[in-house]
Amino acid sequence: MRKILFFLSFALLAMVACAEQKSSERSHIYIISTNDMHANIEAMPRLATLVKEFEAKGEVLLVDAGDRVTGNAYVDDDTEPGIPMIELMNSVGYDVVTLGNHEFDKGHKVLNAMVEASEFEWVCANMTDLKGGSKIKPTTTLTVDDVDIMFAGVVATDFKGRPMGGDSSYEHFSFTDDCTTAYEVCGSAAEGVDFVVLLSHMGYSIDCRLAQMQPRCDWIVSGHSHDTVCEPTNGVHISQNRKDIRYVTVADIEVEKGEIMSVSYTQIATADYAEDETVRAFVDDIKARDPELNTVEAHANSHATKDGIANFTCSALKNYSYADGFVPEVVFYHYGGVRLSEIKEGDVKRVDILNNDPFVSTVYIGEMSVNEMRDFVLDKYNSGTAEKPDKESHFVYFCSNVPYEIVLGTEPENQPDAVDVRFDLKPRKYRVALCNYIAENYLDKDVLTRCLKPTDVTVREAMLREIRSFGEAGYTPDNNRYQVEVKE
Repeated sequence: MRKILFFLSFALLAMVACAEQKSSERSHIYIISTNDMHANIEAMPRLATLVKEFEAKGEVLLVDAGDRVTGNAYVDDDTEPGIPMIELMNSVGYDVVTLGNHEFDKGHKVLNAMVEASEFEWVCANMTDLKGGSKIKPTTTLTVDDVDIMFAGVVATDFKGRPMGGDSSYEHFSFTDDCTTAYEVCGSAAEGVDFVVLLSHMGYSIDCRLAQMQPRCDWIVSGHSHDTVCEPTNGVHISQNRKDIRYVTVADIEVEKGEIMSVSYTQIATADYAEDETVRAFVDDIKARDPELNTVEAHANSHATKDGIANFTCSALKNYSYADGFVPEVVFYHYGGVRLSEIKEGDVKRVDILNNDPFVSTVYIGEMSVNEMRDFVLDKYNSGTAEKPDKESHFVYFCSNVPYEIVLGTEPENQPDAVDVRFDLKPRKYRVALCNYIAENYLDKDVLTRCLKPTDVTVREAMLREIRSFGEAGYTPDNNRYQVEVKE
């Protein structure tokens, strides 16, 4: 009996030792993803610490799903726009990125300069550089621990068949449909690789639609819609980390002898990590390059919400001293163009005001009837289709100094279209000021040509004048919302 017990114990120990040896032969590849960083350089030191922690445990690939720039004057207003963010990404160790719509904001020359300065690869399958010479490829394959990992990229074409933004940003580029191209490139390029990652700047709803098509793709690293998600859809894992590097998603790929044994996904808050001192010093250096950006322009007497900042922007356009004594009666600004989520009580720096309009928007002025104003608000509210929704439809998108009601119908049941827009205005023409983004993208071309003219006044200039006008009394925000939805 004792001999039997001895041999059983020996066998059990041998099995444990064998299992431990087998487990020790396994390695880990960690793919860390970000999206919609919007030049949030303040988060980069914590990201650097997170990356180093995973590098101590295995091989690391760092990837991004687009919109690295537009959102911070320290980056966007640099003498070389966008380059400070690229420098930080080089220092942290990015490997592969795709295009977001905001990579195009400053045009072909700036985009190519960012690509040239990158120590990482750019991929995008549905964009063609009409001027040629682009180093952006449809896909790339990286081999780590004998595992071939393919990365494909795609950017949204949910606006006029191209990414969102002004027409001039895209004059040297052409695009194919985002979802169709993503499906095709994953299928054609997946042969012979072990793991397929789509870096998608299409938005979560489109990524879910792609997943329902059963693409040959293991993981969709999502961006564009600023969602927070990390879960499978129809067998394809989809993750998106909100924006501003608040979160990352880490794919843990367990490998044995070149074969993938398991994959798990974890979403992590970067706030839980300390700052890397070297990257922190790099960020401080970037912020010190242009001292004027740190100039205090005013004092905020209380906290301003995004609605308060929208009202401030409208007031700035209304109160600006335009040429020939033009004084607007009605002002419109698009809610998506209000880039600050808040202004905290206390000192307001020049960089804060510039960050509210990183696009350097200009102003159109002229006269419009109430019906002409009604039409473009109504059209935008009802834009998009069930098959390809407009992520900025079916909510109040245009802020104004004039209150108005969007009257909702009953269809479709879950998200009814608007049937009317009611302004508290008499039926006549009004002097109007609005930003170029609204004028050039949402107004009927006939109305734009007949009613409005462009100026060289920038929204930034108007906002700086407005904030300075408060003087020693300080700026007190108006956080009310004056544009609302009502049931019919």
